[in-house]
Parts: sequence; structure tokens; C-alpha cells
Amino acid sequence: MNIGQFFTINHIFSLVYLFVLIFTIFRILLDTHSTSKTLAYLLLVIVLPILGMIIYYSVGINYRHKRHNHRAVSVQKDLDQDYFQVIPNNTNHLLEKYKEEFGHYEGLVKFQLNMMGEFLSENSFELLVNGEEKFPEVLKSLEQAEHFIHMEYYAWENDIRGNQIKEILINKSKAGLSIKVLYDDYASRGIHKNIVQELKENGVSIYPNIKVKLRQFANRLNHRDHRKVIIIDGKIGFLGGINISDRYDNSIDTGLYWRDTHVKFSGPLVHSLQRHFIVSWNMAQKNKVDFQKELFPESGQINGEGTKGFAQLMAGGPVYPQSNIMMTYFKSFNVARHSLYITNPYFIPNEGILNSLKQAALSGIDVRILLPEKSDSAIVGAASKFYFTELLDAGVRIFLYKKGFIHAKTVVVDQKISIIGTANMDIRSFDLNFELMSVIYGSEFGLKMEKMFLKDLQESVEITKEQFHNLSTFKKLTFATARLISSFL
Repeated sequence: MNIGQFFTINHIFSLVYLFVLIFTIFRILLDTHSTSKTLAYLLLVIVLPILGMIIYYSVGINYRHKRHNHRAVSVQKDLDQDYFQVIPNNTNHLLEKYKEEFGHYEGLVKFQLNMMGEFLSENSFELLVNGEEKFPEVLKSLEQAEHFIHMEYYAWENDIRGNQIKEILINKSKAGLSIKVLYDDYASRGIHKNIVQELKENGVSIYPNIKVKLRQFANRLNHRDHRKVIIIDGKIGFLGGINISDRYDNSIDTGLYWRDTHVKFSGPLVHSLQRHFIVSWNMAQKNKVDFQKELFPESGQINGEGTKGFAQLMAGGPVYPQSNIMMTYFKSFNVARHSLYITNPYFIPNEGILNSLKQAALSGIDVRILLPEKSDSAIVGAASKFYFTELLDAGVRIFLYKKGFIHAKTVVVDQKISIIGTANMDIRSFDLNFELMSVIYGSEFGLKMEKMFLKDLQESVEITKEQFHNLSTFKKLTFATARLISSFL
């Protein structure tokens, strides 16, 4: 090869690379809606010329988003045509009847009604602290099931609790009950060859929500079914942060204390939980479930146990046109008047969430955030700390949980609004994962939530402004770099 040929090949390669780079930049600008992720991907493809584009096309694009989104909209529309005709919407009646109790929080209720058609209803709630409270209650309720059991879980492990639940489902299936289970194909990969197979062999209908295939492995990890849901006979519901795993149950020694929160409820709110489960089920596989009244039994008769209160659910995920979870967090922060207590294991706020927290604190509201002292993700833990100085300067109080790992995703507003669900406060939960959270109204339940939060603070250490203002430049650079990397997570 002579010099002329070498330069010609080099020239052609440069032109091809330039064309691909420009095409990639256009695609990033048009397809990536998050400003932080857009900037991060642009920086990546420019600083790391070829490797950056490989990473972007591997994990940055949702190749099946349009098809999946179209199917989700169709499935939701089909179900809701019957759901809204049959299930009573008592929202306005309850708001009028209990006008003084709701006060200015009425705006949050109407926001959720207009956003996702989420009806307000009166229900009974039981606060379940950690797996040692959740699992006995779940096992008892599953044993009492008479007609059907529906479950949707992010992580299910082949351990003591995982097999206890498996055995009950098999027994109930043999007794003639209809059992439907969805699981996240990646997080629950440890049960593919054991629990999943055993359940299938015994008549349980079980499917991954989004199946992971080797050729699309990296891309599919961008969309995870992060929900933890159980529905029993359409009358009992469970929702929260606790997966099916021994590590969430501190009565089983796994070497680390795990702090988490779940809620059990009875009443019409179970209808809403069922509505979202059926949509997930119909998206996951071909055996579509149409609206059936027996799946939505009249559950107006609230369980006598537990605390009475009003509630709505909010669902989030990449198939929805807006960031429902983020906007619900944002709205709930903005209605606070006295106190705002937040517990979350993964805290990487976007600009809107960050400003709402600062605004609340600067307005004299008691804003406290409880995070793990040691995160199970080094990058997320470091990225969270990037925001500490800004929040502390605004008057937000930040606490780090020392007893073990705190995995709960909860909010308490003015001792009157309580949020318990599956959603972290980060980009993944806002835009990528399928999430669910309950918004519960009532001072009796809110008092229990606040007491739980204050008890957790006793196992925590408060961070001061001085600690973060005096950090070395290297530390600050580490946090800033982690925050940038977190945009890809």
C-alpha cells in the first residue's frame, strides 16, 4: 500500500466516522428527553469517540420503546373502557364530604385523578416494618386466599421465604385457585431453573414482565419491573419496598440489618392495584385477561383491622407519556406546610425535585432526608453526596442510617400524607423502571409513619454543613464524577 492509498483510506474512514458521529448526536438530541442524560451522552460520544458510541447504542437506546409504548396504551385503553364504567368514582363526593380534612391537599388528589384516572377511596391500612412483619402477614393472607392470587415482584430469591411462598402458591393452585405471577427477568434470574419451573409444573401461570434475551441484554436492563405487589381475591393488597428474599427479614440472620417498609390494605384501593396488574399482565404475554367483575369484587366493606384512611395509587414507567412518579413526588413536596420527612436508599434528584426541597426548607418547613450511610452502590452513594452542600445550605437536614442498610421508599408530609411504594428518587425510577406507590391521606396513619421515621433517626447520624464545606477538592470531584456517571445508570 502506497502513501496515497493510505491517506485515501484514512480520509474515507474519517468521513464515515464524522457522518456516524453527527447522526449519533442528532439521535441523542431527539430521543433523549432528560437534559442530564442528553449532556452525559453527548460528552461520552465526543470524549470517547468509538467506545462512547458503542456504549450509547448498547444501553442508551430503547429499541422497543415505540412498540411497547403503543401496546401499553392499547392495553390500558381496552381495560379502562370497562373499568371506568363499572368501578365507582367517589373522588369528588369524598372531597366534598371531608373538605376540612383535605384542605389544600385536595390539589394533590385531583392531580393524581387527572394524571392517571386514580380514584380516591377509603380503605384500611396496616403498616409493616421490615420483612419480619411483612412475611408472616403475607404467608397468612396467602393461606386464606379463596379465589385467586396475583403477584408482581422485582426480586424473588431461592431461599427460605422464597420457597415458603412457592409452596403456598403450589398448594393453592392444586386446590383450584387461579394464580398469576409476574417477575423481573434479570433481578429474579436466580429462580429461573427452580422456583419458576416448579410453579409452572404445578399449574401456576408465571412470566417475566420483560424477557431478557442475550442479543438485547444490555438494552433490556434499562427497563425493569421494580414493583412488589400482591393481590388476594381482589380484596387484600400488599405494596412497598420489600422483595421476596431472606435478607429483608431480620429474624433470619443474613449478616446485615435490613430496614424497609411495606403496607397491607383492604378496600377499594385494591381495585386500582388490580387495574395496574392486569395491564402489566396483558403486556407481558399473549394470554390476555379482559375486564371481569369477579376480579374487582365489591370491597367496600373495609377490613376491621388496621388504620382507616383515604388513598390513591400512582403508577410509573417508560410506557407512560409523563414522569408520573417524579411529578407525584414533586407535587407532594409542594403541598407541605409544616414538615416533610423523606426516606430513600437511592437519592439522585433532578433539578425539579432538588428545587422543590430547597424551596420548602427556605420557606421554614422542617425538611429531613434519611439515606443509607453506606449504599449498596458505590456510584449512587457518591452521586447522592454531590447534592448535600446545596441542600444543607438551604436548610434541609440530612441523616445517614448507621444500623444497617435502609431500603425504604417513604414520605410523610405534615403528618397527614404518607407515601409508601417501590420508587427510588433517581432517574431510573422516574423514567426507566415500572413502579407503583400508594399515597395515603389521614393523620392517624401519618402519625404512625412519622413515629417510624423519628425512630429511624435515632439509629442515624446528622450531616452538618461544615462537614461538606470542608471536604477536599478530590472528594468533591469524586462526587461530581459519580453524579455524571449516574446519568447513564
